[in-house]
Amino acid sequence: METLSKRISLRQVKWWAAYWMVEPFGDDWSRSGKLAAVMAAAQGAKVEPDFEEKFLPSYRAPVQTEEQLKEQLRRIPFFAAQMEAKGI
Repeated sequence: METLSKRISLRQVKWWAAYWMVEPFGDDWSRSGKLAAVMAAAQGAKVEPDFEEKFLPSYRAPVQTEEQLKEQLRRIPFFAAQMEAKGI
């Protein structure tokens, strides 16, 4: 197996390090989240502090209980009427 030091010179490493200082690369998920937050804010959405984090592959949304789901549905008149009719 060929080592990196045999494939790239110190000069090239320094060049890439300098380039990264000007144009960072390698954190595409974070930048996509930031772009989504900026676009949402530009459209008038209220962007929460953790909005960017929701675009990371490691993000795990909080699990909603059945009762929390029912409470959310009760806020929508169409569903509230149906739930009331069925005694839910």
